[in-house]
Amino acid sequence: MTVIQEYSKLPVISLRDHKSVESLAQQLNDVCTTEGFMYVKDHGIPQELIDKAFAIAGDYFANAGPQDKVELKDNIGYTAMRKGLRWFVLSLDSTRGSGDLKECFHLANPDWLQLHDEQMLLPPILEPSRSTMESFISQINCVAHRLLEGLSVSLHLAPDYLSSQHLGERNRLRLLHYPPASLPLNTTEDSKSADIRAGAHTDYGSITVLFQSSVSGLQVRRGSSWVDVPPKPGCLVINIGDALEFWSGGAFKSTLHRVVMPRNLSETTSRYSIAYFLHPDNESVLQPLGGQINDLVLDEILVRKGMKAGVRKIKGGEYVQARLDATYGKKE
Repeated sequence: MTVIQEYSKLPVISLRDHKSVESLAQQLNDVCTTEGFMYVKDHGIPQELIDKAFAIAGDYFANAGPQDKVELKDNIGYTAMRKGLRWFVLSLDSTRGSGDLKECFHLANPDWLQLHDEQMLLPPILEPSRSTMESFISQINCVAHRLLEGLSVSLHLAPDYLSSQHLGERNRLRLLHYPPASLPLNTTEDSKSADIRAGAHTDYGSITVLFQSSVSGLQVRRGSSWVDVPPKPGCLVINIGDALEFWSGGAFKSTLHRVVMPRNLSETTSRYSIAYFLHPDNESVLQPLGGQINDLVLDEILVRKGMKAGVRKIKGGEYVQARLDATYGKKE
């Protein structure tokens, strides 16, 4: 299977270039209706803050003791390799039963918690970094909501429409560590028994904001090929999730992606990334918006993702649960 190596083939959006939401909406529409994956530069999150977040993640995965590796509640806390919480399951690719070769820690959205006079519990090793991580998440929220404004306008909605449906109830920041791995031997790329750092999947939410460290491995599906999405200095990686694909009536693309095992010596070291998942709030109402809906296209998307054809209105929490149940079976 051919893999395109050049990251320049993935669209790049500069937020600095767009002086109006209408300008941003046009470029987002062009990208999201064809690709669903993009680099975003000039985003305004200080590199120093990003570096601090990666340092905190590295320290956690290197030094966390048993008291720090606990699942707390509401899908917040630690997830070991080949295991998972209900939202973040054993293997992102349900055809691979062995599970993904990664460990992670999930943090809630502090902006949402503050609105409800709550504070997230953190393990002892992360407590000293609370203010840094809360600032980091708040900065991501600012970028995410600017993107949501552009996406709203591209769907012919008021600029604040999507932001009002994403107050952060289900948003999660995921610190990710892919431990060192040897170069695979005698394993075909598509073997179901082959290990993989993160199996092929689409994200369930609306948009994902991804920060990558220096080690490559992320790929996105384009036609019959897997396209490399290596770290690009100064850039975030943004992708559309299933909820926004549904919200757009199938106009926006939620694209398969994965993290492959090392292909060269530089990729055999630990790989770190940080992902922020924006999910619709539980009571948000998802229904196709933005113009004439192609029912055949939308039903094909629903059926392909294990849901019932004909669904045209569903709450945000119900949508995520339906996607989980469709992929991994109902939890008894």
